[in-house]
Amino acid sequence: MSNTHWDPVRYGLFGDERRRPAIDLISRLPKPADGFKPRQIVDLGCGPGSITALLDQAYRTQDNADTQIIGVDSSDEMLQTARKRAENIDWQQADIATWEPNSPVDIIFSNAALHWVPEHVKLFPRLTGFLRPGGLLAIQVPNNFLAPSHQLIGEAGNEWRDAVAEAIGQIRIMRPGDYFDVLSTDCDAIDLWQTQYCHVLRGEDPVFTWTSSTVLRPVLTALPDDTARAAFCQKYKTRLKQVYPPRDDGITLFPFNRLFMIARKRNA
Repeated sequence: MSNTHWDPVRYGLFGDERRRPAIDLISRLPKPADGFKPRQIVDLGCGPGSITALLDQAYRTQDNADTQIIGVDSSDEMLQTARKRAENIDWQQADIATWEPNSPVDIIFSNAALHWVPEHVKLFPRLTGFLRPGGLLAIQVPNNFLAPSHQLIGEAGNEWRDAVAEAIGQIRIMRPGDYFDVLSTDCDAIDLWQTQYCHVLRGEDPVFTWTSSTVLRPVLTALPDDTARAAFCQKYKTRLKQVYPPRDDGITLFPFNRLFMIARKRNA
């Protein structure tokens, strides 16, 4: 992810929709009012910082004012946006795959970022190793890779199948049971669940606009030239409109699946 370039403006076009899973994940975590007062919280893949700010609001309360909030991302563009926030947050540039904290952490949080990092069977034990005993790993990853919005990428890119397959292959997650098995080695409380959101989108080619700021980025980069990119986008937009047609009121409904997990590190 270290060489990945992101467009914070384009990514933020669906800010409310992208924040909602994070809000749902934060709502399931214990808070200072419950007696859980973390000293250090890390948001891995913090992007433009909007979710990190929500963590700050949830945990840096009057009786928990010393909590350190850290936002980590590999993208210069995203961190430039994040650093414009007034919140007292420590923004750090690092690749999640190699990031290490300076000291044990109470919460490692990640919203829609870890699917860009390979080898979760190694990554997740590595992350839980950075937690204090009783610390929490709180993760949300997209689980929409079998949906038409993603499957049609391969269809539209059939002419460049090798390049497209390699680009899509960078993005992967495991099955819920696999995460349970990996986490159960170090954790004694594991909560896994899936949610399907039905996003209400507006505008021209809204599903394309959504995917173009995320999953399409490595695909478009992998195509050989602008002519190929234009041809691919036209094919992909046409098929998306057939599968996700706009309603008479101009709204396009976009179902989207996400996988959540909260795991508590076992006390020594």
